[in-house]
Amino acid sequence: MPVDIILPQWGMGMNDGTVIKWLKNVGDPVKKGDFLVEIESSKVNAEVEATADGTLGRVNVEEGRTVNVGTVLGLLLKEGETKADLPAEQESPAAPVASSGPAAASAATPARPAGKKVVVTPRARRLAQQLGVDVETVNGTGPSGRITEDDVRAAAEGGGSAAASTAPPSAIPVKETIKLTGMRGTIARRMSESAQIPSVTLNTHADVTPAIAAQKDLLKAWRTERIRPQYQDLVLAAVSRALAETPQANAHLVGDELRIFEQVNLGVAVAIDEGLVVPVVHDADKKSPLEIAKEVRELAKAAKAGSLSIDQMTGSTFSVTNLGAYDIEAFDPLLNPPEIGILGLGRVEERPAIIDGGVEPRSIGHLSLTFDHRAWDGAPAAEFLKKIVARLKDPAWMLE
Repeated sequence: MPVDIILPQWGMGMNDGTVIKWLKNVGDPVKKGDFLVEIESSKVNAEVEATADGTLGRVNVEEGRTVNVGTVLGLLLKEGETKADLPAEQESPAAPVASSGPAAASAATPARPAGKKVVVTPRARRLAQQLGVDVETVNGTGPSGRITEDDVRAAAEGGGSAAASTAPPSAIPVKETIKLTGMRGTIARRMSESAQIPSVTLNTHADVTPAIAAQKDLLKAWRTERIRPQYQDLVLAAVSRALAETPQANAHLVGDELRIFEQVNLGVAVAIDEGLVVPVVHDADKKSPLEIAKEVRELAKAAKAGSLSIDQMTGSTFSVTNLGAYDIEAFDPLLNPPEIGILGLGRVEERPAIIDGGVEPRSIGHLSLTFDHRAWDGAPAAEFLKKIVARLKDPAWMLE
């Protein structure tokens, strides 16, 4: 019996994926472990591997289509099998989109520049012939502007041309229209999910003068690694140890179950051109500040190069996001469900403070903890935040 090539679920937040490119053609020999098809999903590109030796017998989902997790993308023929062994072909259901319908999605797409080559998936071209739609008049919403079946249907419903319905509803000129697809679309869906969670944000500030001073001592120790200690490195180390001491913070809320983890896996938000990704430092509480700093820099480099692996992107139990570099004092970070907590780092500023009856300049850091109030109450969340602050006020442990 032919082997199904199934779109797997990479991470708990993944619901669907877009087929970017088939890496094998129908009829090509395949070895177990070979990469078959490149998928874009949940802020990361990854490849689906062959689970058996054989031949690629059929492609069910063409390039450019977005389908749900669990969809059969294609079929592998095992040794001795032929195309006659393939089951009857069925249409793969497309994943839902956040618009009011295909026509609405197409209407939001900017007109294709004159002279640009039309890229059409094979099924979309066949459908266009059946519906009498001129593909030259259709605007593609797939990767790199590729025209998909949904685009053709939208054009047919709109009178044969999706471009005909792109005029703005008012007299205000539109400079550019950007459809929220790919990573931006994933972020939009995830943030909509997060906004539905009954969450609370606690804001505090900490005297991090000792932690800033510790950076100078760490600079000497880290010199051979060619890494300059940053304030974020120290906070990440403090958070990881506070999580190890506060198991109820290191948890996921899934349905009506609170799943508390032994392993502390810290998600660290990294801004890239396409949006925001959250690579993961696994077993962060067991790593020194230097080890965390090295790993975060490696993850950030991979994120900006678009080369993060699935392992580097999944398994986080708590997240940290930093806007201090943008001179933001405090903000309400959105949760990364199913995690129940996320810490936002604001700027560090110099303030006068009364110390032993005198006035001294002190470095004050701003921290914002958002937590899921279904799983965690204000008092224990505040205690967790106090543990982080205490470690920043007394950083001797960082120098051990």
